[in-house]
Amino acid sequence: MINLKPKVEFKVPVEAECISPDVFSSKSVEELKSLELWWGNKKKKLADVFNIEQVSEGTEEIIITGDVSEVKHIGAKMSKGKVVIEGSAGMHLGREMEGGGITVHGNVGDWLGAEMKGGLIRVKGNARNLVGSGYRGSKVGMKGGTIVIEGNAGSEVGELMRRGTIAILGKLGTLTGALMTGGSIVCFGNIGEKAGAGMDRGTIIAFNRPKLLPTFKHSCTYNPTFIRAFLLGLKKYDLPIKKEHIEGLYDRYSGDVAALGKGEILVWKGGKT
Repeated sequence: MINLKPKVEFKVPVEAECISPDVFSSKSVEELKSLELWWGNKKKKLADVFNIEQVSEGTEEIIITGDVSEVKHIGAKMSKGKVVIEGSAGMHLGREMEGGGITVHGNVGDWLGAEMKGGLIRVKGNARNLVGSGYRGSKVGMKGGTIVIEGNAGSEVGELMRRGTIAILGKLGTLTGALMTGGSIVCFGNIGEKAGAGMDRGTIIAFNRPKLLPTFKHSCTYNPTFIRAFLLGLKKYDLPIKKEHIEGLYDRYSGDVAALGKGEILVWKGGKT
């Protein structure tokens, strides 16, 4: 296990793709100190920015102690291991992640888990915009894995999402699931306007009643056959899933009929308006 602790105050953004279990794997502490990152427009060594300590055998578990909200790209493309951040983290955390796990005991910036392919990201605080989304110009966003946010999240969460699961305990901003082609988004709080705009396929589950676009049409009220297995599977993340959620009725709205129209928004009948 490697412990990183900032030794400086971050007054300009830092790009640190090197902070990843894949990069750290099998390296000595001396080798880790020589890894390069960008401090603004200047190239620095990891040891210039962080105190680096090996606290137990192995280098595929990374603990970051302190505020790294100006540090971008932590855990980018990681496929194994574990990253725990005892504070807040910056933009692009876990982008294109393929496996392993990231836990943040604070808030995170934009583009959390962008174009993620696998693994688990868990945020104890809030996230900003574009969680699990595709980058501008991309055709596909999140392709797999799970993101759990225990606070609120911003706008365009799950934009261009194809597979995987995003669960938010708090509220969401506008354009949740815009242009989705698959995957599932679950929100226990309130969802902002224009949810599912342009979605072709995929599922959005709302436990409070959102204001939907007129291009979503009510198709039926029922208990979806998949809902039991899906929600029971999410209980392992300590989500507030109740018996009523599993056994209750949902209003199904199909859309967006302005696009392919094979997506769905399921609204739990027991939720608030």
